[in-house]
Amino acid sequence: MNDGTNEPSPTLVPRIVRKVFVTVLVGGIGYLVSNAFIHGENQDLWSLLLATFVSGVIFVVQFLVDVDNQLDTLRQEQGRQHRSTHMLVADGFSKINEASKLFGLIEASALQTDVVTQFVRNATMVGEDVPELVKSLVHHEIGRMSKFLKELGDGGHAIYEGEDRDWLLALTAGTRIGLDAISLSSVDARDTEFDGGFWMTDLGQRYVKLQRDLVQRGVRVRRIFLVDRSERLDSETFRRVWKWQEEIGIEVRVLTYADAPPTLRGSLSDFILFDGVIYYESNPAPQRGDGIAPAILSTIVVREPEKVREKAERFSELWATASPAA
Repeated sequence: MNDGTNEPSPTLVPRIVRKVFVTVLVGGIGYLVSNAFIHGENQDLWSLLLATFVSGVIFVVQFLVDVDNQLDTLRQEQGRQHRSTHMLVADGFSKINEASKLFGLIEASALQTDVVTQFVRNATMVGEDVPELVKSLVHHEIGRMSKFLKELGDGGHAIYEGEDRDWLLALTAGTRIGLDAISLSSVDARDTEFDGGFWMTDLGQRYVKLQRDLVQRGVRVRRIFLVDRSERLDSETFRRVWKWQEEIGIEVRVLTYADAPPTLRGSLSDFILFDGVIYYESNPAPQRGDGIAPAILSTIVVREPEKVREKAERFSELWATASPAA
């Protein structure tokens, strides 16, 4: 059965017919011309030989021209393939070079190389078969992390719109020297009571448990409860909050706005200082007076040395003014 692999090229037969036709035509003309000029014995034989010779030359010339055209086409095709291969190789080397530069930057950074490479490796596990919604989520998270790294690396601070969870827990878990916190009642409590406030939430309780782990590792943890009015100090819920923290080893002091140094009253804020190198600050919305826990408008982490130093000095001044919880 013919599978089509031996079928001639669609242009081959016409080319052969054209060569034969040209050869016969030239041979015929050659025969007539030679027959007109050659006289004598064996005139027809010499005319036929001469016509055959001319026809052969014409056929060979056609063949050589055809071969040359095919070689030229082949050379052009090889040239295109060579350029294409060269471009592919150049592009491949360019990507390898870029990857080498990126890996060099990773190794030169202060980040753990294995963590960053693991992040890239895990990112490659999101294949084409993953639903578009999942890809969108992954792109959003990678973009968010990229933005965080750029903000903290370039400007020394990063902002999160709303109440953060991950930064707080990660910074607390990673603390090695000390944690100093000022907790405002306008952030941690409802309008009239601590019951149902931050310390009663899942985030608040996980935050305290991480501080307990710090104390057990020998890390000093200090907290100033800064309340807006003295009657909060008599709240049974507030007593449970600070006693719970004191029992696990957190050093607790309390201070009212009225007893705060006059120079600091206008700049009191809820912040946490970690190892004296970075602080975490919450920006609450104004309380509405309906007993609902205050919302957090934004959260910021700052590592700028001058601003961190200012926070450390502010905490030290408030700590010296505050009284031990009793």
